[in-house]
Amino acid sequence: MVEVVFPSLLEIYLLPRLGLGEPVVYAAVEVGDRARELVVTLLLEALAGMAPEWTGVREWGPLTLDTGPLGQPLLRLGDKPGPGLSFSEAGGLLWAALTGKGQVGIDAAREEDLASPYPYSRAFRPEEWDWAWRHCQGRTASAAALLWATKEAAVKALGVGFHTIAPLDLEVTPLAPAWEGLNLMVQAHVAVSAWIRPLHDGWLSLAVV
Repeated sequence: MVEVVFPSLLEIYLLPRLGLGEPVVYAAVEVGDRARELVVTLLLEALAGMAPEWTGVREWGPLTLDTGPLGQPLLRLGDKPGPGLSFSEAGGLLWAALTGKGQVGIDAAREEDLASPYPYSRAFRPEEWDWAWRHCQGRTASAAALLWATKEAAVKALGVGFHTIAPLDLEVTPLAPAWEGLNLMVQAHVAVSAWIRPLHDGWLSLAVV
């Protein structure tokens, strides 16, 4: 028997009551060989223990990761489609999220990637910039990372990325603090439920539809 070792595995997190996509489980591993397959395997086991409809999911067949026409990740188990899946890489970490219902998007944005002279006006509306800047206590790069991570997670959940939607087509609205983070609403052609939490060097966002 071959022992599978997860590379520098971080804690698995459960995010309940996030729109239609509950439960949502997410985690991160160091970027590396087969990191995607490894973290998805772990998250499947966690999801199976939380959602009755996914009990025994690992017995459905071999795990296969594919991509859709617009680059969204697709998970199959044998000949059956698996749960909604999303990935994000930042700072040497691979973040992954699975949702028991609907589709999920995850994105980690680092402040250093969104520091001035980033063209903020091309991505963020004045109204959303004002509240994000205040929420981040006047730290410009932090506000930009918060908004960018949320918009990126939203278009990933919609399955289109920024191929058919521009950043300014999305409007992020704060709702209420939740689970050491903040619940948000992202208005596109449909409303997307989102949540964001701080990282040591930026923000991590999850969104579901």
